[in-house]
Amino acid sequence: MKIAHISDLHFSTFFKNSNLKNIKHLLKYIIRTDVDHIVITGDLTDNADQKDFEILRKLFKSFDILRSDRLSLVIGNHDIFGGLQTPEDILNFPEKCNNVNYDNMVKKFSDYYFETFSGTNKNDGSYFPFIKKLKDIQFIGLNSIARFSKVKNPFGSNGKIQDNELIETATLLRKIPSENKKRIVLVHHHFNKIKLQKNGFASDFWQKIEKQTMKLKKKKRIIAFFKEHNIDIVLHGHWHSNLEYSRDQIRFFNAGATIKGNFIDELQVNFINTSPDNTIMETHKLVANSSIIIHRNSFQDGIESVKEETDRLKKAVNY
Repeated sequence: MKIAHISDLHFSTFFKNSNLKNIKHLLKYIIRTDVDHIVITGDLTDNADQKDFEILRKLFKSFDILRSDRLSLVIGNHDIFGGLQTPEDILNFPEKCNNVNYDNMVKKFSDYYFETFSGTNKNDGSYFPFIKKLKDIQFIGLNSIARFSKVKNPFGSNGKIQDNELIETATLLRKIPSENKKRIVLVHHHFNKIKLQKNGFASDFWQKIEKQTMKLKKKKRIIAFFKEHNIDIVLHGHWHSNLEYSRDQIRFFNAGATIKGNFIDELQVNFINTSPDNTIMETHKLVANSSIIIHRNSFQDGIESVKEETDRLKKAVNY
């Protein structure tokens, strides 16, 4: 099975209207590659605006992917709480998050794309968690967005998978034997340890703030849960980087740099090719609004030097 994995589109008609052109460009390229399935792991929108959900819905429909067999989605923190848009939001945003009806926003997001949840195994009529069986894959969709807390989650960007969600997931998995199928978790938050870059006091300060407000709580416990239930792969976003890494022999693929990577006018998509014996991930990098494509194969440690990245982009732009 060939899976296209993108994440963190951060679409907004008010603040980031140019993203729509980039998203169209990505989807056109993905569909031309003849993939079996497309996965988007959260933050489809930047500001949880109802109009933005509707525009993306129409876009998915125009590409004929608003179907359960073609597209799987999980929710991101921006799809519930929105995000910081102006300097004033640093002071005002916690109060805005406090006024958000969390459960209503999860339902609203899921209702907009209800076709993608069709035929999934769910408990109690809720959208998350879900299990979707396609070919030799069992996709397990989780909601990792923590509820607002003035102390623990003031900006709505930290993650937490609730105990009841894990219990429901375990119940669903017990009902559905693995049948030698690969089990792939779809979730928004990252599981890798983020290393801070030394770029001066101001940059270090904001990196530390960002690290503390974008973390997933009880990661070790969740990874142990994945191990217990024979999860092979985890697809996620949230941290704006595209890489592969392993935790406790489980492979993690991050597609968080789909739109917001290190370079302006660079778009990225991860292609995951699965077979009974192997799984290979390859990241394709596209120059926005151009047919120029840069790609690299999956590599062992998930790290590529900034110099190599810069050289590739320069060559592409000067092509």
